[in-house]
Amino acid sequence: MRIGELARLAQLSPKAIRRYEALGLVAPERHPNGFREYDDHTVRLVQEIRSLNRLGIPVEETRPFLDCLATGSEHVDDCPASLAEYQRTIDALNAEIEALTARRDALTDRLRTAAHRTTRMLPWPEAVFARQPPSDRDRATERHAEQPHDNPTELKESR
Repeated sequence: MRIGELARLAQLSPKAIRRYEALGLVAPERHPNGFREYDDHTVRLVQEIRSLNRLGIPVEETRPFLDCLATGSEHVDDCPASLAEYQRTIDALNAEIEALTARRDALTDRLRTAAHRTTRMLPWPEAVFARQPPSDRDRATERHAEQPHDNPTELKESR
């Protein structure tokens, strides 16, 4: 089959398939006229590459999975090298999650600090930080905080 048909069957662009070829992940036969000829096994390979990539495994890192199929395994992840690549990807995701969590926590702390510094309403409603609509109690607290205070020392003491 030609690249257009392979692309249609695998739901990929011909450009993606050419990239896989450039990386050495698929190897079509070449006709004397330069046309690429792909077999049914290549359909499976590009579908597996696409599936693994959607899981967050870079295309360049799919070789252990494809090598597993080349050894005669029924599944791309029947081999130890495939399992090791899964674990490496999971470890990378966990590190990314930890970094994102730390960034979120730092931003939340800065928001709280800035909010407490710039508002007369204490404590700042937690609904702001949870990205939830404020409750009726929070709205009542906000209305109270917006009312002018008769005694300026009372405002200082409430902070």
